Amino acid sequence: MSIVFIDPMIIRSLNKSKLRKKILYFLYKIYPHGVYLSEISRHVKSDPSNVLGCLRGLNGRYNGHFSLIELGLVECKEINGIKLYKLTEYGKKVVETLMDQDSDYIHSLRW
Repeated sequence: MSIVFIDPMIIRSLNKSKLRKKILYFLYKIYPHGVYLSEISRHVKSDPSNVLGCLRGLNGRYNGHFSLIELGLVECKEINGIKLYKLTEYGKKVVETLMDQDSDYIHSLRW
């Protein structure tokens, strides 16, 4: 078992937004596959603009410094003009580290 350092800013970001956490856990569930924004929105039951805010940051409402992409947890790959979002290897390790602490939360999610 290896020890993973989790930046305190990641913990703060995830604790401040249930939606960020939901997105992260959904991407973990489908790892290593990437998925469209609309697909993420449907699975986490949230508006695409809110999901995009969590992934990339959005004006003043979602701080880009705390976005899942900026924190290195999610990456965006563009293939033939289509953007796919995927958990990074570091994001996968962070989720696995947090899963024990969040087991009650994970079980409460309705996919």
